Amino acid sequence: MNSNNSHLQEDEIDLVALLAKLYQKRRSIIKTTVIFAVVGIFVALVSKEVFRAKGVFVVQNSEKQISSSISGLAALAGVNLQSEAMGDIPPSLYPNIVGSVSFKLALFSTVLDSSGLTYKEYLLSKASSPASLLKKYTIGIPGLLVKKFRNSDQQNTQSSGGLMQLSEQDFELTELLEELIQVEVNEKEGFISLSAMDQNPKYAAVVASRAMELLQDFITTYKTENAKKILSYVEKQYELKEHQYLEVQQELAEFKDQNKNISTAVFESNLQKIQTRYDLIFAVYLELSKQLEQARLQVSKDIPNISMIESIYVPNERESPKRALILIIYTFLGFIISSGWVLVNEPLQQISRQIRN
Repeated sequence: MNSNNSHLQEDEIDLVALLAKLYQKRRSIIKTTVIFAVVGIFVALVSKEVFRAKGVFVVQNSEKQISSSISGLAALAGVNLQSEAMGDIPPSLYPNIVGSVSFKLALFSTVLDSSGLTYKEYLLSKASSPASLLKKYTIGIPGLLVKKFRNSDQQNTQSSGGLMQLSEQDFELTELLEELIQVEVNEKEGFISLSAMDQNPKYAAVVASRAMELLQDFITTYKTENAKKILSYVEKQYELKEHQYLEVQQELAEFKDQNKNISTAVFESNLQKIQTRYDLIFAVYLELSKQLEQARLQVSKDIPNISMIESIYVPNERESPKRALILIIYTFLGFIISSGWVLVNEPLQQISRQIRN
């Protein structure tokens, strides 16, 4: 019991001693904390404002109902409707779509204003600004050294044999978009939010709108791909049969005109042959016209219903910097660092003297 009390007294003495040491060095601690706070104010003021434009949408997938005639045409066209029935893109893959290289390259061609400035040109102009160059040749030196040992002869993105090879410039820009374009999926509620960030609020809204458009186009194309293949196949068959129908129709009319006053057994036999061929081709032609309408209807049915919950607009409030938070963090760091130095400075000096002795 006495030993426990003695330990508690020692802990209290140690804590009091530490607080006393901090109190003795309070001027130094306050001075350092104030210096850090001033630096925090400077950083908060010089940090460039960044705006975020965001849109929220939901994809409503209707259950597929495929007719037997469309299923038969799909088999003839080489389309597997079994895989298509399971082929809805899960929303969890939307960030992967937006993060793909092809998506980013398509986004580069976005026109930002009436002058015709593209998103790629804008990003390149920002990369050559004094602040970006200062950052590049200070904290970015390790990255420059790595690139120095790469093969940087290629200046433009190339495509060879179906494979894409990015230039160093395009690669850096696509990496930059990882931070600027973001997709968040709320699987519980079922909605998707897409946002773009930039120092120019209008440009952020334009890029977000274009990214939203590209994503929705990709979803629609994926959903209607098989139905469009079937439609293309039916259209070709319809055009072929229409040509045959017009030919046999013309042949039947000419045969009747040339043999108006003839009523022989040979005439009747030849007329019946042409008429039978006409009826057969017309029946197929008529059936294909029905299937063509069904295929067109199937394409429209497969188009997903994309509903905007929150439209994209030009933001008025900045996303960053959060100046109050920056000031608090710098002030807190100043207090912690100065207090820590006061507490460890004397023990470090003692250890140093012991090592020298």
